Amino acid sequence: MRITDHIPQEKMSGLQIRAIVIAIALVVLDGYDVSLTSFSAPYIEQGFGVSKAELGLVMSGALIGMLVGSIIVAPLADRIGRRRMGIISTTTIAVGMFIGPFATQETGTWPLVVSRIVTGVGVGSLVAVVGVILAEYTGKRVYALVMAVYAAAINIGGLLGSMIVGPMLGERGWQFGWWIGFVLSALAAVATWALLPESLAWLSEGRRADSLQRLNVLLAKMRRPALEALPESDSKNVEAKGSLRTVFTGRTGLYTLLMIVGYVAYMLSFYFMTNWAPSSVASANRNPVLAPQLVSAFSIGGILGNVLFGFLGNKLNVRLLTPVFLTLATAALALFGIAGPGMPTAWWTLFVASFFVCSGTAAFYAIVPGLYPTLARSTGFGVVIGVGRFGGIAAPIVGGAAFDAGMGMGTAFTVFALPMLVAGLCVLALHLVQRRSDAPSPRPVLAGTSA
Repeated sequence: MRITDHIPQEKMSGLQIRAIVIAIALVVLDGYDVSLTSFSAPYIEQGFGVSKAELGLVMSGALIGMLVGSIIVAPLADRIGRRRMGIISTTTIAVGMFIGPFATQETGTWPLVVSRIVTGVGVGSLVAVVGVILAEYTGKRVYALVMAVYAAAINIGGLLGSMIVGPMLGERGWQFGWWIGFVLSALAAVATWALLPESLAWLSEGRRADSLQRLNVLLAKMRRPALEALPESDSKNVEAKGSLRTVFTGRTGLYTLLMIVGYVAYMLSFYFMTNWAPSSVASANRNPVLAPQLVSAFSIGGILGNVLFGFLGNKLNVRLLTPVFLTLATAALALFGIAGPGMPTAWWTLFVASFFVCSGTAAFYAIVPGLYPTLARSTGFGVVIGVGRFGGIAAPIVGGAAFDAGMGMGTAFTVFALPMLVAGLCVLALHLVQRRSDAPSPRPVLAGTSA
């Protein structure tokens, strides 16, 4: 029996509520961090006089950092614990935000690139913490609601940033957005250290001499009976082979390959939309103020789309639901480009595109962790999400070069929408492979299961 089977059906304890609030707050912070360059890009472009290709490098900095954070840093959570990794991650984000405002005309945009890379390392490694904590501490009665909020939290962070901070950048300068990010990240690091509990599943694997004692303390706070001994491990094969080898061998290796290809393709479309949709409309209208408005459209659409996806995912198989949403996302993103930069049409078409596109993040975050045993979960999740960042890194740079070469909005957004079809096909292939598998595997849903 897994330790998370002890999560009660009745009213949740204060410890569980606290863990959920902190974890979702961290995802909201991630949303602000990721969207910051989207609504500050026109001000950076004006202030430094850079080309779109150079601006694309600044946008890609966070994705480069996320790649490092997801692949190299996140797997350490399987060794040192999810709570400690959360503290390291939020501190790293704060350091990255602190570096950015020191970019000047004399230094060029390189301090900004470094800032985004360091911030990205923190965001990428934080992914290994939040999803696991939410899955383990959420009572099954409210699991659907919590997972819907979790899926929408990145968009909530982007929305709050674009609506509150974005309008201030014209008067206070783009640096103001980085200083806000630094303060929020520093507060998040303190809150993580003081309030975030350790992963129940990680403690149950007995990675420390005091694991049983710490686990029973948490169970007592959750009003659950103490354990006389740690439950039987579900990671014996991981201990024998190592987490990285587990991720890449046998049928699990095929799952990993399908998810890597799918996530690379999805990230290519997602980050092209995230970075270039607001900037393209603002540049075409020669009005930087439009960029935060377009980020708001993107964020609101993503929030509502994720809520619907979470609701449907609680009732349907996510591996079948995801290809449907990604197919609709492909059509909607192409429509945004074809409709052009005129307002308010651009606002509404981006809203519709985001409604379907953003569900892909929730889908991959729901599907991937359940493919791996506990002691390989952060490694497998980090590898898939990290390698997938290559698509996100390429999107702003290649997109900027395409616009500099004279490609119009209609062609560009149609071309960059097509990889989402590939992502949908990979998820469908995973579903077919798992159906044929002799060994039962967890059904990935946004509700009703625990890590």
